[in-house]
Amino acid sequence: KTGSKPISLWHDVTLVHVDPATDRPTPYLNFVCEIPKFSRKKYEIATDEVGNFIKQDEKKGVLREFKKGDIFFNYGCLPRTWEDPTFVHPDAEGCRGDNDPVDVCEIGSKIVKTGEIR
Repeated sequence: KTGSKPISLWHDVTLVHVDPATDRPTPYLNFVCEIPKFSRKKYEIATDEVGNFIKQDEKKGVLREFKKGDIFFNYGCLPRTWEDPTFVHPDAEGCRGDNDPVDVCEIGSKIVKTGEIR
């Protein structure tokens, strides 16, 4: 939330970071954390639900977790992006987009909380 108004972490957060002191774009991109470093529950932005909140992903009614242990990076996405499932880039060897925002592995030393923007 910003103040008391709920926001969509996918649509309302800018892709390019804006300096709050100058209200000008910076050369940096915003990162929305879905899964904190050293955790294993698999959270995702709910792209098909109003508000696009973050929730634990499920498959066939079972909540998903990483089976091989905790991840060693913060995982999330770039806001206002989308991987088109109909587009095949010639360098991607037949791979298509997954109909979600662009994935990011943030490898800094800090643990970023779910829903935090960096």
